[in-house]
Amino acid sequence: MGRWEDSLLVMFTTYFDASGSPDQGAALSVAGFIAKAEQWVEFETNWKAALDAYGVSELHMKDFAPGAGEFAAWKDDKEKRRFFLERLINIIKTRVRHSFVNSVMLEHHRKVGQIYPSLREWRPFALAGTNCIDKVKKWAQLWGVPQDQIHYVFEDGDKDKGELIKRCETTQGFIPTFLKKKQTSAFQAADLLAYEHRLANKRIYEAGIGTLAMSDLRHSLQSLDDVPHGADGEDWGVSDEAALLKFCELNNFLKVA
Repeated sequence: MGRWEDSLLVMFTTYFDASGSPDQGAALSVAGFIAKAEQWVEFETNWKAALDAYGVSELHMKDFAPGAGEFAAWKDDKEKRRFFLERLINIIKTRVRHSFVNSVMLEHHRKVGQIYPSLREWRPFALAGTNCIDKVKKWAQLWGVPQDQIHYVFEDGDKDKGELIKRCETTQGFIPTFLKKKQTSAFQAADLLAYEHRLANKRIYEAGIGTLAMSDLRHSLQSLDDVPHGADGEDWGVSDEAALLKFCELNNFLKVA
């Protein structure tokens, strides 16, 4: 048991969750955080204490954002809502090592799919998920972390889970683990980042690239920006038209004449 515990503590785990629907809206985002096992243990303790202090059982952005469910009673209390998110984000900043996110712009995905039909076989969830895994692998290589010391875990329940499994098996060489939302609070943190990144990119692409600065976006995303995500922010990626065209070209997809 002692040897098992020692080996567990050198393991890194990345927990991923998605925000958005592949069939409607502006974008679908997958986000996650990586940390060592002992840091996730501390994260769980801190996160639960924060939720208990506010009298809620979990953070789910589909309820928190509109002030529904457990958050209905303080829907219009902007100060309480801000302090609540700040406390949770401070836990993320303290306990995780790095963050990863990829947002697929859905209209761009459909447009490029008309040019490269093979892209249609890459559902947005699978594309965003494998992009995030690629980012984790690059991070691990940069920091000298062996790939066999990284555990990849996705929240179980997304519509295109089967597609992600297939793509991971063929392009990544493994099948990630899937857990239910309630099995770890790490999914709630990933949901928060995925939601904020999806919302931000919806605004950015509606306004036009280069129009909005980070200071123009939501305070919660500005705070999450303090979590490491690459020297030039490269681990917060967007699969827009240009990126999707490049992806198709790199994979030698046939182009419609």
